[in-house]
Amino acid sequence: MKVAFTNSIFFKQKYGGISRYFCSLISELIGINIDIKVFSLIFKNNYLLNIPKKNRQGIFIPRYPITNFLENKFEKILNFQIKNSPYNIVHETYYSKEFLSLKKKKKVITVYDLIHEKFNKLYTNKDFFLKKRIIDESDAIICISNNTKNDLIKYYEVPENKIFVTYLGCDHLKNNSEDIEFENISLPENFILFVGSRLKYKNFKLFIESYASSKIINEEFDVVCFGGGNFSSDEKKFFSELNLNRKINYQHGSDHLLSYLYKKAKLFIFPSQYEGFGIPLIEAMSLGCPVLASDINIFKEISENGINYFANNNKKSLIENLEYLLKNEKNLYSKITLAKKISDKYSWKNCANQTLEIYKKI
Repeated sequence: MKVAFTNSIFFKQKYGGISRYFCSLISELIGINIDIKVFSLIFKNNYLLNIPKKNRQGIFIPRYPITNFLENKFEKILNFQIKNSPYNIVHETYYSKEFLSLKKKKKVITVYDLIHEKFNKLYTNKDFFLKKRIIDESDAIICISNNTKNDLIKYYEVPENKIFVTYLGCDHLKNNSEDIEFENISLPENFILFVGSRLKYKNFKLFIESYASSKIINEEFDVVCFGGGNFSSDEKKFFSELNLNRKINYQHGSDHLLSYLYKKAKLFIFPSQYEGFGIPLIEAMSLGCPVLASDINIFKEISENGINYFANNNKKSLIENLEYLLKNEKNLYSKITLAKKISDKYSWKNCANQTLEIYKKI
């Protein structure tokens, strides 16, 4: 078996959940001696650098001004290479239209989530029909949760027998848990941790408004945001209006630093309105960090009773639960043992083995 991965997501993401998934999957497949090749000309993704050079091609350029015209040209070149390669299975990483031309290859697509369909007003009919064609012409469709599978059937009317569910892993942080090098990092003594992008559907603004409304919480606890880019001018203005300039901190860096933050945080907050999976939630559970999350279906699917929930989009419920947990350590740590036990089933090895079985079926 020879499996080719396209460059689509590695061309777009420097960091991110989707590229994290693919690089973790590729690493595990290489570890069980599957012949893997990532076809690329140039890429900006940092995770891809961890893949052995013999299993990838292309030049790492972290910043490059690439137009849509050049991107399309690169994709045509790469697809020509894939067509003429001995790799019989092609796993598309992010909805490239050139993927459709690979008529003689077995085609696999992973549908990570349907965030664009639900929240992106700029998502056009053209985008929808391209994605539908790619999904329809794939021999197997992998979804990262049953929640995503159900959304896929709802939006794209995909036959259920073409869809396979493989959960993601979180053990990449368990293997990066040394924190000695961060002992001197400047952090508040008590803080709530927020991880990832702060797009509208992530409900970061709702969390900050709730935090600002509770003196019980904001007088004793700060907020640390990891990743998602530096605070914008609008965000800084928002913090200033709430008199929170000195209470909200930003950090970015390696998995080692993220592990350290999970272990130092009093609470991890995940207030999203929607996720395809939610790796940060499982990361926090695996490292013993208490979690408060919105009560959306996907979080209940993957976390079960191992975390604490508040009513989605409900400021009053969020405030009440923040105060309930952070003012009583018995409440805060009551689910830690169960959370760790649940998180143990989410490994990249399991993800790779399940994916391999899907490859064998097509």
